[in-house]
Amino acid sequence: MKTDPRVTLLFVLLLSTAGVVLRGALELAPVLLSAMIAALWGKAPVGRVLRRLAGLWITLVSVTALQALFSGDIRTGLLTGAAVLERLVILMLGGTMLAAYPGHALVQAMIQLRLPYQLAYMVSVGLRFVPQFSESFKDSLTAMQLRGVDFRRLKMKARLRVYTYLLMPTIAAGVQRAQKLAMAMELRGFGAHEQRGSYAPLHMKSKDWLALAGVIAWAAGLSAIEVLWRIAI
Repeated sequence: MKTDPRVTLLFVLLLSTAGVVLRGALELAPVLLSAMIAALWGKAPVGRVLRRLAGLWITLVSVTALQALFSGDIRTGLLTGAAVLERLVILMLGGTMLAAYPGHALVQAMIQLRLPYQLAYMVSVGLRFVPQFSESFKDSLTAMQLRGVDFRRLKMKARLRVYTYLLMPTIAAGVQRAQKLAMAMELRGFGAHEQRGSYAPLHMKSKDWLALAGVIAWAAGLSAIEVLWRIAI
């Protein structure tokens, strides 16, 4: 069940902040559990996040091994690796919860949260540019493969050099697309008025107010647990 996007934005902001501020694996455990419950309750594709993390096991094992090597304690290395994994899952779940909403709903939520509509629009445009940038890079990669370049046989240094060559035209195309968009916005008078009307304003319902109260209670409870944890240590 989806709640008002403003409530989800607040929760994801608090969730991401907790994921970055808290350092230990044990401290991040309740935050991860909360993120999983909220994602399942909001019907976010949790399975997709877990499948994406399956390809990062080499990185996580490397971080754990290096931490254990330099600290001389295997337990410390394992806890550090677990903390990195928990932090990645928390941030990805937060992004997944926001991705469950259409772009115009998130923009409207930011506007009604008193953020400048120029900033909200830039966020919306940025989210749309990311898949376009990815598709452009994939098209260039496919074109090189069709010309006979086998990336599987290239050494890592040569592969990185090829990726660098592919990246430059992709960035140039993105800059040209952004310039055309900026020109179109100027011609249509974007930013001429301080306030703009909204076609579909958001309205808080009873379940949204309950969800907001739950988010505030969750943040207060997490802060209290963290304070007690620090005192106990």
